[in-house]
Amino acid sequence: MASELEALLVDGRLQALFQPIVDGVTRRPIGFEALARGPVGSALHLPDALFAAAHRTGLCLDLEQACITAALRDFAALQIEGRLFLNVLPQTLLNWREFAGWLQQRLSILELDPHNLVVEITEHGLTDDQLQLIEAVAPLRALGCDIALDDLGAGASGLKTWSAVRPDYVKVDRYFVSGIEHDPVRAEILRSVVDMARAIGCRVVAEGVENAEQCAVALELGVDHVQGYLLGRPQAVPRLDMAGLAALDGVVCAVSGDCAEHLATPVPDVADHTPVGQVVELFRMHPDCAALAVTTAGQPIGVVRRDELLILLSKPLHPEIYNRKPVSAVMDANAVQIDARARLDQVSRLVTGQSAAGRRDDFIIIRHGSYLGMGRMIDLLRQITAQQIQAARHSNPLTGLPGNREIESHLGQWLARRRPFVACHLDLDHFKVFNDTYGYARGDQVLMHVAGILTRTVRQRVDFVGHVGGDDFVFLLRSQDWLLRLMSALEDLAASLGSFYDSEHRDAGRIRGRDRDGEERDFALLSVSVAVVEIGGGALTAELVAERLRRAKKAAKAQSGYSCVVASADGRMVDLPGWDPRRLQGPARGASSADSARIRILASG
Repeated sequence: MASELEALLVDGRLQALFQPIVDGVTRRPIGFEALARGPVGSALHLPDALFAAAHRTGLCLDLEQACITAALRDFAALQIEGRLFLNVLPQTLLNWREFAGWLQQRLSILELDPHNLVVEITEHGLTDDQLQLIEAVAPLRALGCDIALDDLGAGASGLKTWSAVRPDYVKVDRYFVSGIEHDPVRAEILRSVVDMARAIGCRVVAEGVENAEQCAVALELGVDHVQGYLLGRPQAVPRLDMAGLAALDGVVCAVSGDCAEHLATPVPDVADHTPVGQVVELFRMHPDCAALAVTTAGQPIGVVRRDELLILLSKPLHPEIYNRKPVSAVMDANAVQIDARARLDQVSRLVTGQSAAGRRDDFIIIRHGSYLGMGRMIDLLRQITAQQIQAARHSNPLTGLPGNREIESHLGQWLARRRPFVACHLDLDHFKVFNDTYGYARGDQVLMHVAGILTRTVRQRVDFVGHVGGDDFVFLLRSQDWLLRLMSALEDLAASLGSFYDSEHRDAGRIRGRDRDGEERDFALLSVSVAVVEIGGGALTAELVAERLRRAKKAAKAQSGYSCVVASADGRMVDLPGWDPRRLQGPARGASSADSARIRILASG
């Protein structure tokens, strides 16, 4: 095996295959990952066999060099448009100090632009010495290459390396993508990775996407790019799988309606080599401009501010000293950079998280690593204030939950995405007589309590809770464990609503009051009726969903005590598995066995 590997390296018989990495918005390749292969039919064809043999024979560095050479050679020969994602082991960067210089020579010979190269550092075998890794990637960044952290989540040092190296891309290990359409935990982990990436201006690639459902979930969670067999297999001449792309028609990428992009002012940038004297002239030509971004090949590396620059140049001899120097000599290299898709709350935390001494009014906004515009603290405050006013205008004044307009908007958006979710309508039973007896102040306390339980039960930024008005609430659930969450909410309500009564009513399990016809009679204590409609991925209108909810609610209200009717179009009527209605019985709600809670599946036609 050793001699076979040595011969393979000497003869240059390694081949590179290329797999597309597709942009979630444009559905076009942004680049291709190079994957090494040995001769077809050989025992060393697959990369695992190649690197295992190299490890046994001490030829790891030789093999790495041969793989990179083959990838660059084949990529240049095919004249592929896009970026080349090149895998490099951490040990190679740490042990081969001349790597950047060697790579620059190869790129120059093949006439490849280093700015189109992304060096992927795999998480496998990462060193615990992050400073060494930072020093190792610095020459690559100086060369113009971007850095990617590969297989995030596959090892133990990923987050530490992410924080230290600040890569331009992070590729999430296929483990967290496989089965994500059925596993809410993996989906929540991927969502957290996206949130972190937005905060530091890093792009997220979901690896191992093998079906349309996985791809749709990943894009809806906000990943920037996707890679996997669905979109194209590794091939000597890369091409997209058009059938896989067609399966994504109608899938919407998650982009916040209120994000940093809306704060970007298109202030021109200045190249890092621009003389300070020219920058002064730019400020004089643009008197409203307080700061300029300093860039290298379109990527920001700092900020130069009018006031600080003029103060510097006002000192004796300083104009003569600095006017001919490049602006990079006087810029602030620690300026905050914000990803264009970061949410406003993330922007606020990043900007205000600076120390008081280093805090500035301006910050840089980037898109895909390139300069987009300048942001200002005052505009951020205005946007957040407008956002809060807008939310308050369309929210229920008591609970603060979104009102009818937002409910209709969310329902329409979710239906348009054609992704499965569950629509629920919760209504309090006997709430009028409770209000008549105890007054509106205590009634408002009950509504606030119900709103709090629903808000705590759902998964934030995945599910949605709205308050129609009065004692009617609507909530939309995308969480795969929606049934458990619904059961938990019902149990919490059953255990707590009785505490809002005085002891005499609570002990009696009933309350005397007048019905809507003015007749006096006994009423049971507060309970809830919930209507549920399961929505698949097909085409449905908001009107049809509302009609199914109305029918299910009517059936739920016809039952005594706590009830939850799940409307289904298949005509079944069975108890939901795993649900024991006796859990809602007890003195807290004053129910008899005849009033036991029922959850049924009801045909809604």
